[in-house]
Amino acid sequence: MEEVVITNFEGVYEPAEDSWLISRHIPKFEGNVLEIGCGTGIISIHLAQRGHQVTAIDLNPKAIQATIFNAKNNNVNIEVLEGDLFNPVKNRKFDIIVSNPPYLPPTDEYSDPELALAVEGGPTGSEFTINLLTQAKKYLNPNGSIYMILSSRMKEFEVDWQRKIVKQEKYFFERLNLFHFF
Repeated sequence: MEEVVITNFEGVYEPAEDSWLISRHIPKFEGNVLEIGCGTGIISIHLAQRGHQVTAIDLNPKAIQATIFNAKNNNVNIEVLEGDLFNPVKNRKFDIIVSNPPYLPPTDEYSDPELALAVEGGPTGSEFTINLLTQAKKYLNPNGSIYMILSSRMKEFEVDWQRKIVKQEKYFFERLNLFHFF
């Protein structure tokens, strides 16, 4: 895997354990990719380096700037769109959707509202993920699937997807899982 050089931008979630987990352990696959919540662009850049056609979306305009800057800095082409969830890609289909979604319940840890938006997934931490999974099938080609990070700090939830853990890492405060939804 080529080295990815990331410049962090103020107001944009910095790559942490979860970003590295998905970047390093997402299995090889064929097809085009949609990343929801691209942040600095680290995951999209890794996938573009593998030769995938990548579209990256984020709600935060600073994240859009960061992803464009970091993609250019790493010599990869990524389509980068600003918007909420699937709104920028209406009527388009992808083979794979990837996301390191906001998955924590609200805390007082983040005084910056942009960073809170990047990490807090709703009252139980699961709402953003449930919303993404509920809408995703409309944006996937037949046999398309999703790779996503989930945390042990989220409330458990049921969705109409089969799922399996690709990789799990344990930290003193939580377990992070890279899930494959299919």
